Amino acid sequence: DNRRISPLRAWLCTHAFSSLEKFQQLELTDYSKPLIFQAETPLRKFVAYIDPENKFNIEDKLSQINTLQQLQNIASYGFLKSRLEKHELHIHALWFDIYTGEVYYFSRSAKQFVLIDEESFAKLLGEVEQYYS
Repeated sequence: DNRRISPLRAWLCTHAFSSLEKFQQLELTDYSKPLIFQAETPLRKFVAYIDPENKFNIEDKLSQINTLQQLQNIASYGFLKSRLEKHELHIHALWFDIYTGEVYYFSRSAKQFVLIDEESFAKLLGEVEQYYS
């Protein structure tokens, strides 16, 4: 039925359902409570606040959720799994704001996406470097 209604709807129902479920959880809390995502392994999870300043539109909030959901999807690939479990490999999330051209890094210490700019760069770099030391 979804294919007849819309190819986009069919794709979303098949491939984006987990992101949509998380978005609906966020909606129920009026966008104020954190979401929990699975990290590199099923036993590792992290907390994420999606747009706590409420400066992005609904589509951007869903896009940020989907970006974080992709960490779990990527980590499920067999050829990466063992390296992730041994901490030989780390994955990070970047989100691109198509309207402004700005790039955001998901900071696990801040528990949210942080704009990469002159002010935040050194702190974010330090956060990334801690994974590789």
